[in-house]
Amino acid sequence: MANPKDILVITTSSADGIKIKKYLKPVTAHIVAGTNLFSDFLGGLTDVFGGRSQSYQKQLTSLYNEATERIKIAAYEIGANCIVGLSIDMDEISGKGKSMFMLTAIGTAVILEKEAIEKNPLTNNAEKFENVGVDRINILRNKKNIITKANTEDLVLNDEVWSFITANQVDEVFPYLLKKYSKEIASDEFSPGTSANFHKQLISYIDALPDNTKLELLYNGIQSEQNEQLSLKLVQIIAELNLFDFNRIMQLLKSENFQMQKIGLRISKLDKPFYNKQDIKDLLTIKNYAKETFVERGKRSMKKQLLSSKEKEVWACECGKTNDIDNYCSGCNKDICGFKSNEIKPSSVDNYIQEKIDLISEFVE
Repeated sequence: MANPKDILVITTSSADGIKIKKYLKPVTAHIVAGTNLFSDFLGGLTDVFGGRSQSYQKQLTSLYNEATERIKIAAYEIGANCIVGLSIDMDEISGKGKSMFMLTAIGTAVILEKEAIEKNPLTNNAEKFENVGVDRINILRNKKNIITKANTEDLVLNDEVWSFITANQVDEVFPYLLKKYSKEIASDEFSPGTSANFHKQLISYIDALPDNTKLELLYNGIQSEQNEQLSLKLVQIIAELNLFDFNRIMQLLKSENFQMQKIGLRISKLDKPFYNKQDIKDLLTIKNYAKETFVERGKRSMKKQLLSSKEKEVWACECGKTNDIDNYCSGCNKDICGFKSNEIKPSSVDNYIQEKIDLISEFVE
């Protein structure tokens, strides 16, 4: 199972055509929310039709979805690829004049035969219907309108648009968002913190996308981006969302562009949500490849000291400046391996990866 979101969840104890290979154990997830979560609903009933509130229903749906995602993670941690018998209950907890809602999701983590889960229609993501509701039609209309405006750079990113593209996973607007983010970052020079809110919205948008889409957009964005500051912001997003990906990191490390190699090195120090035996092998591959790749780019030589017959070791930088062996280049502020003083060094990454390998090895059989 590639990630927790791929785990199949069913409410019955079994399903036709699916053979359970092994029952693991019950898994649970709990969500606690204050009653103020529904304050908008209680404070204003302008969206109530026929005794129902759209806002209230959306909040409940969001809580149920979060509970489902959390129980998937619990199952993933013990090696399951399916949860059967899912049940979600909501209770109100009150005391000392305060009250909260608690959602409890419970099910049984199981392992399905690989062939069964691949062939079963429950795992088929292609959505085709005999009938389609007006809500879906309106969502598709709005989605196409937003994509068109993004392509012509006429899209205004207000809260409503952010909410829509996040909830409906509109990944087609990502290139436009990068252009806007680049401008926000540039504005930070004159008004520090300008891009902070944009970054927060972008994180939520990306996190709502399917995992494969997240990886493709972020890593491909880094490889195609000319703006170094924006590339580092994308690395920051990868770090915040734990999107370490071995194959894509190796693509960066094997790039002919030294800047891309350095970004690959930076990402290799980040974390994954979970680790297994294969990760130990992958980390060793990164460690060994980095050691072979990030060698000295400057040339060492001996230079006679002024007013002395003694010689001292110096190095010639790619920019043409000659420097003392332990100093950064006086011309470009890089060391003999081509790294600036504020950049993560290969030796630091090497030590960190080795420490991580040792720690993983203590837990993984």
